[in-house]
Amino acid sequence: MIRYRARPGRETRTKSPRWTASRIRFRSILKVFVGLLSALVFVAAASGHGDRNEYLALLDEKIEANPDSVPHLLDRAATHRRLGHFEDSLADLDRVFALSPDNHQVHYLRGLTHLRSGSLAEAEASLLHYLKSEPESAAGHTALAETLGGQGRHVAAAEQYTLAIAAQPVAVPDHYLARAKAYRAAGAHHLGLAIEGLNEGMSSIGPLLTMQGLAIEIELERGNHAGAIARIDDVLAKAPRKESWLVDKGRILASIGRQADALDAFRLAKAAMNSLPPRLRSTPAMTELRETISDHLDKDTSP
Repeated sequence: MIRYRARPGRETRTKSPRWTASRIRFRSILKVFVGLLSALVFVAAASGHGDRNEYLALLDEKIEANPDSVPHLLDRAATHRRLGHFEDSLADLDRVFALSPDNHQVHYLRGLTHLRSGSLAEAEASLLHYLKSEPESAAGHTALAETLGGQGRHVAAAEQYTLAIAAQPVAVPDHYLARAKAYRAAGAHHLGLAIEGLNEGMSSIGPLLTMQGLAIEIELERGNHAGAIARIDDVLAKAPRKESWLVDKGRILASIGRQADALDAFRLAKAAMNSLPPRLRSTPAMTELRETISDHLDKDTSP
């Protein structure tokens, strides 16, 4: 039996059988836990959430064992694409097409690979082929929109985003934002369509700040200062943090000569900022905002 050497002033203690058994159980549980953790790490890697090169090696082994496995070839093609191995990705997709000529997903994945590699004409051809068979594919229309936008065909890209929105069962904010940006990139004559599209998105999803912020920028670009201010007022009515929006409003008002109203907005912005906890007031963004407010208020020569 193991005995501890007695410390001065302490009684000699002996490990009991119960204590020893508990320690053994603890070690057994710890070994099981480590084993489970290792298994989870392996599964994560095999699911594409771990090291992609390790996952690629795993797919290589599976395909070597079963060269005609379409799911594994598609998976490896997608992994090659994510790693930037575009030729290898296309080679796997060619093998899939030879094995399964009716697999329409091949054309979609070819389109994505060409898109990521910068081969936009080839991407467009593949995605158009795919959409002939899958006209309701939101992902297909989105990829084609990105391809067209990369070629400077912004109106056509916006139209593809519209088709993606129609095909999507649940509204996706990014599609509305991307469509508005495409119309914006198409030039001044299309800014109205950009605004209409954002309004449609906010009517469907709600007044998201990302959409409202982009709408304010576009309103200013087309010279609709009143519309931009109205949108800021709508945000101010609901936003818990108002200081940056008040500064934006002050800037717009100052730009159109409404100095008194601009000063009121900057004073409200200063008061909103001063009400924040010190830790928030000291951030770089807030410091810059404070300087902007001070610059405008220092110009106030009213008594």
